Amino acid sequence: MPSMYPDYPTVSVEGKRFYQLGDDKYYPSITTVLGNTLEPEKVKALENWRGWMGAAKAQKVSNDAATRGQNTHVMLERYLKGEDPRTTEFPDTHGRIFNSLKFELKKINTVLGQEVVVYSDLLRVAGRCDLIAEHDGELAIVDYKTSTRVKSKDEIGDYWVQTAFYALAHNERYGTDISKLVILMGVEKGLPLVFRKRVDEPLVDKLLTRVHEFYERLAK
Repeated sequence: MPSMYPDYPTVSVEGKRFYQLGDDKYYPSITTVLGNTLEPEKVKALENWRGWMGAAKAQKVSNDAATRGQNTHVMLERYLKGEDPRTTEFPDTHGRIFNSLKFELKKINTVLGQEVVVYSDLLRVAGRCDLIAEHDGELAIVDYKTSTRVKSKDEIGDYWVQTAFYALAHNERYGTDISKLVILMGVEKGLPLVFRKRVDEPLVDKLLTRVHEFYERLAK
């Protein structure tokens, strides 16, 4: 494994994000793949939510969620680097989410990399992983999420597909054998949630199905 992971730029093509991995090598991001292959009922639910909320308010809610997630990422990244997270730079609610999650970071032993770009030539997909580190003494993919409410494990199916991709891509690129997935979710109105899972065959099958569907749609 490298002492420092290489970084790669991204480009946007018709609203889809691609990583530029070489002069003529562009792979879609895993979030783009998943976002463009949502199940019909989830697409319908989102449309209904936007219709009920109204376009302007729905966009504000989405933007606020993105900002909350980004701010939390920044504070957690600084903390793991041994730096001052500087919580006063951010809204109080975001600082509280960070403070709730930082105690979970005590289980992080050795950090290999943060904001690491990984890609798979087998799947032709790329993505940026929040954290690759030893968690309770075992190398793991760790992903940060934030939410306004408590969520159940049944509501985060795509998060597992996303993190499974990171594990498989890292294993492919660097010869590791990562199978542990950890999702740390900060909740605005509740205690933090910690989800753990292993990469298994059903999860890999879901990933392969979504990637295949994405490229089928892209070819049309």
